[in-house]
Amino acid sequence: MPGRVAVLVVTMALACTAAPTTPTSSPARSEPAATVGVVPASGAPAAACPAIRQISLGAISGKFGYPSEGSPPLALIAVRAEDPRVFRMLHTPRLPGGALIPYAIGAIEPGTYVVLAYVEGSGDGLAGAYTPAVACGLRADCQDHSLIRVTVTGGQTTSGIDILDWYAPAGIFPKRPAGTEPLRAGDSLAVCNPYADSANMRASAGLGFPVRHTLDNGARVVVRDGPLGADGYDWYEVNLAGDQLASGWVVAYALRK
Repeated sequence: MPGRVAVLVVTMALACTAAPTTPTSSPARSEPAATVGVVPASGAPAAACPAIRQISLGAISGKFGYPSEGSPPLALIAVRAEDPRVFRMLHTPRLPGGALIPYAIGAIEPGTYVVLAYVEGSGDGLAGAYTPAVACGLRADCQDHSLIRVTVTGGQTTSGIDILDWYAPAGIFPKRPAGTEPLRAGDSLAVCNPYADSANMRASAGLGFPVRHTLDNGARVVVRDGPLGADGYDWYEVNLAGDQLASGWVVAYALRK
């Protein structure tokens, strides 16, 4: 999963409205582990990681927009409706306004989700979402701003999830979930891929870039840059602890504090 352009412990009062979504046969997968030499933790103590889960992952795709001349950096977040500790996130850069921009969030565990966007750096400020008002055309008489539940199925992409409703009254959308704040340069982390025993370190953010190393779960790393969204995933540039020459980009979901 690497390119340059991303989970939570909160109680969220989610007003959710069931609505049909469009699953497609497009397979969604986690970043595959490479077969090149596995890099040890360079003397740093290995972290204990949760047990690996062998599950089929899905994805969500659609378009997003922002009601201004330009779109600020956003965090697009798919949050499991019944358990807000489960989520997947994708960051977008500052972009010109006036256009609807395609997005995809990959490696989502099967379940029911709500999908929102938060302005990065605004705290509990502006939020947008996928709601019935979007399907209504966002006209003045489109007053239903409840969150639509989106079903994600393993091996499929649920499409048409457009994050365009920025017009809900204050307090309708939940606050940004705790734990979705971006990592910072200098943060010390462990490699803990939930779906494999290792994670790829690529030359840049995106699946099309070569794998520099494969890091075992438990390896310690230090954040250098990111997050950058690419190919449906958030990526961070990291250094292997104790080896400043071993650096590259790793998918965010394979990193934990």
